[in-house]
Amino acid sequence: MPRMNPRLEGRELNVMFRIGALVHGRTDVIHLEFGEPDFATPPHIVAAAQASLANERQGYGPGPGLPSLRAAIASRVARVNQFAPQPEQVVATMGGTGGLMCSLIALCSPGDEVLTPDPAWPGYDAMIAATGAIQVRYPLVAAQEWQPDLDTLAALCTARTKALVINSPANPTGAVFTRAMVERLVEFAQRHDLWILSDECYDELLYTGEHLSPATLDPQRVVTIGTCSKAYAMTGWRVGWAVAPEQVAAAIGLATTSAINNLPTFAQRAAEAALAGPQDCVAEMRGAYERRRDLATGLLEARGLREYTPSGAFYLLINVARAAGLPDDAPFDSLAFAEALLREQGVAVGPGVAFGERIPRYVRASLARGDDELRAGIAGVMEYARTYTERALTR
Repeated sequence: MPRMNPRLEGRELNVMFRIGALVHGRTDVIHLEFGEPDFATPPHIVAAAQASLANERQGYGPGPGLPSLRAAIASRVARVNQFAPQPEQVVATMGGTGGLMCSLIALCSPGDEVLTPDPAWPGYDAMIAATGAIQVRYPLVAAQEWQPDLDTLAALCTARTKALVINSPANPTGAVFTRAMVERLVEFAQRHDLWILSDECYDELLYTGEHLSPATLDPQRVVTIGTCSKAYAMTGWRVGWAVAPEQVAAAIGLATTSAINNLPTFAQRAAEAALAGPQDCVAEMRGAYERRRDLATGLLEARGLREYTPSGAFYLLINVARAAGLPDDAPFDSLAFAEALLREQGVAVGPGVAFGERIPRYVRASLARGDDELRAGIAGVMEYARTYTERALTR
């Protein structure tokens, strides 16, 4: 038998996706596992898609996206991210996920090293492996509000390092990198001649602090990734984008076209309506997520378990080993905890091990749920953690 790609052969799905598969479609579970807005897609966006289906031929289209959509994305980037790309620098992609994957294909060759945060979104792992590049994790420091440790980052950089991934506002921490930190990261990339792949899929979900896009500091070095999924409750519509220097954008467009040919026309029209239409829906959802953040952190505070307050996105890390009364140096298996919590309490969360090597004592709770479900889920996590050690010893 011929060999398949050795970097993917035998590779298992990240455990986050395993948890997701166990609970998909279940109504008997409190869903705090995935970052999927519980809001309906706003009506004016749905209406734009319906009008397209009724009045436009749903055929092949330009691989990098309809010109009108690319122009709408460029205008949105100027409004939100504070730099002004030309439409030729924009590629419409199959969600932010597709933007990240196709950007990595455009930027990396086999053997290149890519610096990624730890903890981080689980999807980076397999993407980097698929390109033949090598993932190198740099730490985010809990005691510093989950900001990068720049000394360790510098020590990890080698002659083979090609790209630095930045994610702010961040998944799974909810941290927002400070202006000073973004400036230092851009200086680091300049000093080591690295690409910056800036994952900004939560850029409109900001509660405190300032979101600074690194492309405002060095637009020729940065590829910016965005999506309609989070701010507009459009996860299933699969429309995102990559914004890059024109030559890089052409390569990302080639990778995107090779993967999907083109996005569906009706989904692109919906995205145009989202980006160019009324934005009050974004403010309303952002306000709801902020209120839920305060609800969740308040529940932890009441039990002496709040370690930080997320500044953006809609996630919260909970130190369940601490909630279980274990000392800081005691081993803890967050996957075993998450599986037991799901099995015995019907609450689904993301185990810390899904997000890297540095948070095995934590679980991630998604705040993209209604108040009652969130209140019951957080309370369920804490109550179960309180007796978890005793339960584990009796199994």
